[in-house]
Amino acid sequence: MSQYDDQSWYPPMASSQGMPAYPVSCNSTPYSPSAAFQMAKLGALIGLTGAGAMNLHRYQQGELAPSEAALNTLRAGVASGLATAAATLVAGQFRSPTLAIAATLVTGTAAMYALNAPAPSKPDQAPDVPGIETDAEPA
Repeated sequence: MSQYDDQSWYPPMASSQGMPAYPVSCNSTPYSPSAAFQMAKLGALIGLTGAGAMNLHRYQQGELAPSEAALNTLRAGVASGLATAAATLVAGQFRSPTLAIAATLVTGTAAMYALNAPAPSKPDQAPDVPGIETDAEPA
């Protein structure tokens, strides 16, 4: 008898009711903490590289101090990682690839918008808008 004649080598046949005769594992929840963590690391890495390049240009042009450039880069990396993790978790709730992509874009944009809120402007610094006179007397 050869190995091909031995039926134990083959998976069980489906039963007559249309159900498989062997147990089928089904992942009922698409949530995976490991996947979200891996995507958060990837998002942080991408955010750090992009923000690092931008802040390096700004530092070289004299717009930022080194510590300010490093802090801005770290903030952008953390925000990017959190936004990527949130977008991954939300996108995992959709079966349609189109809806998953749309959910990723919306969630990522909303997270980055919330995490990168502009700093409140200081009241002693008036914006320099041409054509608008201030209350100060001309010298």
